[in-house]
Amino acid sequence: MKKLLSLLLVGILSVSVFTGCSYTSRDINDNTDAADTISSVEANATDIGNFKAQDLNGNEVTKDIFSNYDLTLVNLFTTWCSPCINEIPYLNEIDKEMADKSVNVIGIPLDVNENGKIDQAKLDKLNQIIQSTNAQYDIILPDDVLRNGRLKGVNSVPESFFVDKSGKIVGETYLGSHSKAEWTEIIEKELAKLKK
Repeated sequence: MKKLLSLLLVGILSVSVFTGCSYTSRDINDNTDAADTISSVEANATDIGNFKAQDLNGNEVTKDIFSNYDLTLVNLFTTWCSPCINEIPYLNEIDKEMADKSVNVIGIPLDVNENGKIDQAKLDKLNQIIQSTNAQYDIILPDDVLRNGRLKGVNSVPESFFVDKSGKIVGETYLGSHSKAEWTEIIEKELAKLKK
């Protein structure tokens, strides 16, 4: 009985420290395996690209969205990933509190418009998530440029990276969800690197 309780406790603790979800991109259009794709994306993606995405109201969004901020945290997530959703209130607070340091947050859901087609049920779920978490930062639906560029090969969410005001990808990629305090520390570190 003690062994069973010990195993159960270990299982519960393992689940409680899990901070991300596995994600399989369905937008890989070539014959490379996912590991090769991730390596090539990380090695070659230095610019976010000249994308024409859309916000949740259907308005076009280009890389000009980065131009008013020294640093933008781009958070990739899905509507079915609990750690992703649990992180949204922290990202919302970061977006508000760090605006005076020229820091912005943008969310990109990976599962709402897979293969370029909007799934209305997933869009409805996304809108419910935004309402329940009170998310007020920009959330954009990716276009083909984003899907076949920096977002290609993403295999776990949440995943976050940083973009400077010119649209250049800078700093480190961060996997898993983080607390507000962790994000504040990460952003301060990335801002310091950017100013060097």
